[in-house]
Amino acid sequence: MRALACIAACLILICCSQLRSVAQRESGVPPQSRSPSPRPPSRDLTLRADANPARPLLPPASPRIESYNRTWYTLYFVGAAWEILGLGLMLRFQAGPRIRDYFERRVRFRFLQITGFYVVFSLLLAIWHLPLAFYGYTVDREFGFARQSVGLWLMDRGRGYLLGLPSILAVWFGYWLLRRSPKRWWLWLWVGTVPWILAQSVFWPIVVAPMYNRFTPMPEGPLQERLLGLARKAGVEGAQVYQVDISRRTTKLNAYVAGLGPTKRIVIWDTTLKALSDDEIVAIIGHELGHYVLNHVWWNALTSCVGAFAILWLLSRILPWVIGRWGAGIRIRRMEDIGGLPIVSLAVFVVLFLQTPIESAISRYDEHEADRYGLELTGLNEATARAFATFVKRDYADPDPPPFIVFWFYSHPPIRDRVNFALNYGRE
Repeated sequence: MRALACIAACLILICCSQLRSVAQRESGVPPQSRSPSPRPPSRDLTLRADANPARPLLPPASPRIESYNRTWYTLYFVGAAWEILGLGLMLRFQAGPRIRDYFERRVRFRFLQITGFYVVFSLLLAIWHLPLAFYGYTVDREFGFARQSVGLWLMDRGRGYLLGLPSILAVWFGYWLLRRSPKRWWLWLWVGTVPWILAQSVFWPIVVAPMYNRFTPMPEGPLQERLLGLARKAGVEGAQVYQVDISRRTTKLNAYVAGLGPTKRIVIWDTTLKALSDDEIVAIIGHELGHYVLNHVWWNALTSCVGAFAILWLLSRILPWVIGRWGAGIRIRRMEDIGGLPIVSLAVFVVLFLQTPIESAISRYDEHEADRYGLELTGLNEATARAFATFVKRDYADPDPPPFIVFWFYSHPPIRDRVNFALNYGRE
């Protein structure tokens, strides 16, 4: 465990040095001398045109856009190393057994012991995540994207922590299964996760999302009629169109189609409504309707269920060996010992991190197919390309990300590929 913590610490030091050099290249002065006041995104990325001025082409990213993306690429891997380091330190200092012993001495019922343990354990992790998360928030403020105050940002973090507390039931269920069925606990736990995965698709848009922002029906008008007509053309009946007051948190753009059955809805951020033309908004919603019509919600749920099966099976093979090898040295008695939750969390994190490229590849394929469907549905090739290009100009999306970054965690095809596909689809 000490070697694991040292490796994570070295990764953090290396990545932090890259962060400092990126900041210096972007500003030309030492980071400590930079003004903390937020700056609006620059408009230094203009669209070039070929012989047809309605067909935009993307120039290479400006140094400012490159700096922003390098910072976030580095933060992604720093975050992974930071997570490993935090859980490694918990194991090194036997935080799990100490919290377990505290509640076992004071609480009689096992469910309450697990509840108390999980509240303290997840709170420690939330505090550990806070410095890196706050640095990411300051990056977005300095580049002019984050608009919420520190207080609102902290409220969002706290809300996220509270929404994670129902996981206590899953933790309790998992440890109960370990006692009742030591050999097949992973299989029964997987059976319990399937309805939860499906329920998220139904309840997230109507229960969780409104806890963060205000959703209001889009006012009647030509754009609303076009979007409802587009949904009917796609065979999505009964959908409602909502706009979200996301501008109090960010300047970035987004829109999506969410929910199933009576909860399905077209959602557009108010920033998107202000930044894009009606044709560009229709083009984006055509893409999002593609996800719905092509059943990506169900396919994602199915792949999540298959992935959960594979991961739980793998953990059922890894955890007994890990705990058998190191458990005694860090006072973890056996597999069903709640004090071993940090080592379980570490194993889960490592497995999920290593499967990221598979998940990303599936997502990129789905996004490409949704692009194709949206173009066939709307016929707005130029408007689609302009909308994608706007994500570069306004949101600093990387038009030419490094191939390894795309392979590892890009959920969408690179913007330049999407623009070229939109301009050429159906015109070869």
